[in-house]
Amino acid sequence: MASTALELARRAHEDIERLERRACRALTSESASATHKGRLTANRLASGLVEAAADRAKRLRAVYDDADGSMAEEKASMGDGEDARMALRAFYEAVKRTRASYEGRESDVANDGEAFLDEIEQSLEDPSAAFSGEENLGRCLDLHESHATFSNATFGERCDYSQYLARCGDFASIARTKKFRSAYTEYLDALLAYLVSFHERAMPLQFVGEALERDAEAFEARWTKGECVGWEDRGVRAVDEKMMKSSSADLSAFSSIEEMRAALDVDGVKSALESMGLKVGGTPEQRCERLWSVKGKKLSEIDKKLFAKGVVVDLKKKSSKGDDVAKAEARAKMVARKESQCAEALRLLGKQLDATRTNVEKKSTLSLAELQAEAEEDDDFSDAETDEEEEIYNPLKLPLGWDGKPIPYWLYKLHGLNMEYTCEICGNYSYWGRRAFERHFTEWRHQHGMRCLKIPYTRAFNEVVSIADARALHANLSQRDDGSFDVALDAEVEDTHGNVYNKKTYEDLKRQGLL
Repeated sequence: MASTALELARRAHEDIERLERRACRALTSESASATHKGRLTANRLASGLVEAAADRAKRLRAVYDDADGSMAEEKASMGDGEDARMALRAFYEAVKRTRASYEGRESDVANDGEAFLDEIEQSLEDPSAAFSGEENLGRCLDLHESHATFSNATFGERCDYSQYLARCGDFASIARTKKFRSAYTEYLDALLAYLVSFHERAMPLQFVGEALERDAEAFEARWTKGECVGWEDRGVRAVDEKMMKSSSADLSAFSSIEEMRAALDVDGVKSALESMGLKVGGTPEQRCERLWSVKGKKLSEIDKKLFAKGVVVDLKKKSSKGDDVAKAEARAKMVARKESQCAEALRLLGKQLDATRTNVEKKSTLSLAELQAEAEEDDDFSDAETDEEEEIYNPLKLPLGWDGKPIPYWLYKLHGLNMEYTCEICGNYSYWGRRAFERHFTEWRHQHGMRCLKIPYTRAFNEVVSIADARALHANLSQRDDGSFDVALDAEVEDTHGNVYNKKTYEDLKRQGLL
């Protein structure tokens, strides 16, 4: 194959066009919109093709940059354009060399144009292999590992999986003193890495990196203005001698630690430690000992290990204070930035997070058989959802069959579905075809119309669709019934005393034991 600069540029342009066409074909195919798995497969293929096109665009840029001057030499060899015959002669010589390089392997070259596209498609693994069973092909998140870390860490608390899903993005509820530990930053790093990985696997055509970069820029502005939730003071809290004296003045009223423990409850000891910038962790006894150990001491006499992280001790030494403030703010900013990135990633995956909560609730209430049946129903629905959304071409307004498509025209004529029958009793409702018309007399709509007319339905009213005809027939039948013999009312019965009753009255009295 010719390896001149112009040929390399031409080939790169051709490959980019092939990649674009294949990506468009993948995204517009029927399988790309039929099911969730089809859409995911098409998006993954399109993403791989876009990456390949970007790689060839970089190569093309390098050719046009012409760092070695090969393209300039090739252009010069073709003439400067002033002599047309020399330029044409150089052009045809280049064509001759190109044809000679392809001579004898034309079929191989033709197939090579599409071969690399097939290699890209085959290199992409099946979407189901990229997700765990809990992730359900990118529909749900699998945060069990993060949940286990949160439940067992000092900065977290014991909670079930559904509770963790509801609060996994609420970083402001975690005590700030616990956020400066390495375990918390490792937890944030692992959570962000998983969310980014899931986003890239579930939505390969959406660039999560750009969204996180925009969030980083917005975070810098919020941090400068002090608008980050939970970090309004930018993670720096200064404690001076005056604050220590005002806080420790209350301790002078106690002569022993037992007296202080009896006077102050657990919350009182904790609030006193917080006001002095001291650590609030440990057992209630340890907190009392920590608070009692600073009684009557100056700020310079207190061990720095007793102060909470993020607290800057003001000893009137500007240089050391400035260094401490800078270190504390840098540490706090690093943690706050990680929290902001995780919150943004969770916001981008809000739909999947809601689906995960719903799925966890279902698992807690449904049996295994019910869950499997529901999964099969979801697959069936996703297979048919595209057919339901497709616009049906039906210019003759033919009835739809069981498959949702118009029935054949010959079948339409065979059953007489072009014949319209109107029933006034049904509210002038139209029935198409003789079979539907005959069947409607026993259906709810016609029965309801007869009840509204206060006419009992019998077989005598079949084929009667007019209200006037129905009333006339009912009156005729009523007059005919008036001359008939009613056994219950007209038959006479005599008891043992010679009293005469009709049959209905006699049976009623006999049941009551009055005869």
